Order: sequence, then C-alpha cells, then structure tokens
Amino acid sequence: MPPAPLASPSQVYAADFARRFSLILAGLSALIARRFLRTPRLALLIVPLWRRLNRAARRCERLLAAFAAGRLKKPHRSGPGGPHRHPALPTGRLWLIRALGAEGAGYAAQLQHLLAEPLAARLFARVPALRRVVLPVARLLGVGAGTAPRSSAGSTPTAPGATALRPLAAIATPALA
Repeated sequence: MPPAPLASPSQVYAADFARRFSLILAGLSALIARRFLRTPRLALLIVPLWRRLNRAARRCERLLAAFAAGRLKKPHRSGPGGPHRHPALPTGRLWLIRALGAEGAGYAAQLQHLLAEPLAARLFARVPALRRVVLPVARLLGVGAGTAPRSSAGSTPTAPGATALRPLAAIATPALA
C-alpha cells in the first residue's frame, strides 16, 4: 500500500485558522449582545448580527475542513434566485466599532492580525471561496481589504507613490513623535 501523501502547510494551518476565526466571532457575538441590549435602537440588530457572524463561522469551519481533508468542491454559480438577501444592517463606515467601543476595536485588531499572517495569505490563494466568507465580517469591523491579499494572478501592481492601507492600530492611536 503506498504511503499517504503529506499535507501541505496550508492544509495543516486551515484547522487552526478556522478555530481562531470562530473564537474571534464568538467573542464578538457576546460583546454585541452585552452592548446592544443596553441601547434600545441597537437591540433589534442583535439577532441579525448573530446570525451573520455564526453563519460565517460555520461556513469557514466547513470549508476549511473540506480543504484539509482534500475534498474541496469546485465553485459553482448560485441558482436562478441568486445569492440570499441578508436583513438590512447599517452600512456606515465603522458603525460597528463605534457602537462597540474599544472592545470592538480589539476584536477588529485580532481579526486583522489573523488575516495578515503569511499562511493566511496562502490559504486565501488556495481556497478562493474563503474570501467570500471572511471579507464581509472584516468589512463589518472596518478591517481593510488589503489585509487579506488576493492571489497574485488577479492582483494589479501598485502604482509608484501610492499609499498602502494603514493597519488599524496606526489609525486608532496617534503617532508618537
């Protein structure tokens, strides 16, 4: 019997990424419930946000478990109805961070750190569907799309003199000079 093929570093890292992503979203969900229950106008957003965050965590775990097991399905188009519509949530820039305060910024920083890891970039390149799961959550938290790089085939070169996205920590704290 031939020996089983060795798993790639991306496949080994996939389970850890899914676990850490789920932990960040679980803590964020608890924070949302705790903070939004105190504000009547935000209390109606608890259930839609919980659904969206928990669904993203489950989809990430399923997707990366299939990738680690070597059973990743090829992407297919949605049915005739198109993608599912989500309940309306506020769309203003950084609205969730403003509502959650410093603790929310802490979860955003954790997610930004997770997405900035070199193995995460490889994982996004190997599993393109992961971007569709993770980036909506990143947008909710104000984490820049530049944190989770696209594969090199679909990226365009940066123009000379263009400024890169600054990390969330650089935006949240004034520079010491």
